Amino acid sequence: MANRLSQDEHPTAQRERKNGILVLGKVKAILDALGDVGQAGPSEIAARIGANKSTTFRLMDSMERNGLLDRTRSGSYALGLRLMELGAIVESRLDLRNVAEHDLGELNAAIGLTVFMTVRHGDNATCILRIPGAHLDVTELLLGGVLPLHLGAGPRVLLAAMTDADLAAYLRQAPFKPRTPHTLTTSAQLRADVGLTRAQGYALSMEDATLGVAALGFPIYDSSGAVVAAVSAAGLRHEFEGGRVAALADRLRASAARISAALGGRIPELPETRAD
Repeated sequence: MANRLSQDEHPTAQRERKNGILVLGKVKAILDALGDVGQAGPSEIAARIGANKSTTFRLMDSMERNGLLDRTRSGSYALGLRLMELGAIVESRLDLRNVAEHDLGELNAAIGLTVFMTVRHGDNATCILRIPGAHLDVTELLLGGVLPLHLGAGPRVLLAAMTDADLAAYLRQAPFKPRTPHTLTTSAQLRADVGLTRAQGYALSMEDATLGVAALGFPIYDSSGAVVAAVSAAGLRHEFEGGRVAALADRLRASAARISAALGGRIPELPETRAD
């Protein structure tokens, strides 16, 4: 049955959703106003955005407590340092995309598979770049979409790059719900996979996220030696069997090495890939 949310949603839920949207609109208006004037008090901001003064004060007070605004010595408000931190994160990811886009476009053209770049965000991997395959577009992960770190080649590369303490904290959530019969769900399975990924320098995903689909993923390193992203290629399982794994691994590793070098990093030497 089709989801008729707009018609069947409870009136209370409709009001809450509408109020939430209105609040977000006012928060944006406050940020835009402070971006224009630099700093101001709630009364001036309320007049600028055409909002109720007491409501504006409550919102700005809450925004300050959450780091979006800072209070000056004069009692006025200014844009908070948390916005700078968030902006730096966005800028670094845009820089990463700009560095990688050309090289991954060439990789996609050469192998014909769907190519992804993912970055870690908490317990998930977020897709920041995606190029559809020539014959099969793997849609398990869309641009801006997320997968848990234990699922898929790129995310499992990022899982293996975690510190031992962060890895232990993540694995305390196991067992995870399986996506397919091939999903690694237990702490023991994932620890073994992390060890293998660290030893061989890449992750091979065989139908653990989507039946019939496989993927291969490599890490991207920055100048500090930290893994900042993963590049992966996905397609039908038969394209990752036998001698094709070694050939694909060579291509992906070369792309990962060039992108890492552009960031001032260096990808470690890859042990010989087995053709299973």
